[in-house]
Amino acid sequence: MRRAMMGVDDLIEEAKVRTVWWALCVFAISYFLTHTSKSMWTNVPMSILILAFLRYLSFKVEFHWRGQPVQKQTHLSQLSKRQLSAHDHRLSTVAPVSRWRRKVGSPSVEAAFESFIENILRDFVVDLWYSSITPDREAPELIRGLILHALGEISGRVKEMNLVDLLTRDMADLIGHHLDIFRKNQSQIGVDVMGTLSSEERDERLKQHLIVSQELHPALLSSEHEYKVFQDIVGGIMALVLRPQDAQIWFK
Repeated sequence: MRRAMMGVDDLIEEAKVRTVWWALCVFAISYFLTHTSKSMWTNVPMSILILAFLRYLSFKVEFHWRGQPVQKQTHLSQLSKRQLSAHDHRLSTVAPVSRWRRKVGSPSVEAAFESFIENILRDFVVDLWYSSITPDREAPELIRGLILHALGEISGRVKEMNLVDLLTRDMADLIGHHLDIFRKNQSQIGVDVMGTLSSEERDERLKQHLIVSQELHPALLSSEHEYKVFQDIVGGIMALVLRPQDAQIWFK
């Protein structure tokens, strides 16, 4: 009985809401129709008919927004989109050398970096093979800016490093972890047995135990794994120290 009363109350509330909405819509349509007649009350029946027709039409007809026509892209339009703008950083030949100076922050270190790189470029690039190909100096300057930027990034990260925590906490924990692994595997093999083995046999026996316990570093599994590990390490370093445009060229 209580549920029936609640259902009747809900129907009454719904009827009230619908009546109010219909009254507002009829009033709005009648108000707009007053521009064509003098009395608004004479437009009420016409407003009810218009509203009923629109309601009926909404049940019978489904409306959709008309989509924009898709234009076929020609080969020339695709090439124009791929064309680099005149201000693209990949077309710039000027190496930003002032940024690396701010990260180094030491005139003596900056001078040492510049002298060191200048000697390397002169002895191993320009005088060795580059000058015999072309007298242009643009490529050596780009190499110089690239190396200086990388050294600036390394210097900035070194200055942010906490050497006390690195030496007294991180390095100590790392060395202690390796010693614990060595002692555990040594006890499994046997201290007396380890003393009778040669260095090559001892390394091989430790390697087999570490493989079984899944504690061997991936770089020591094979030469192929070693190459992949070093490739990932170098790729991570290049992503950190190179400029974004240079890092994209590296990973391509």
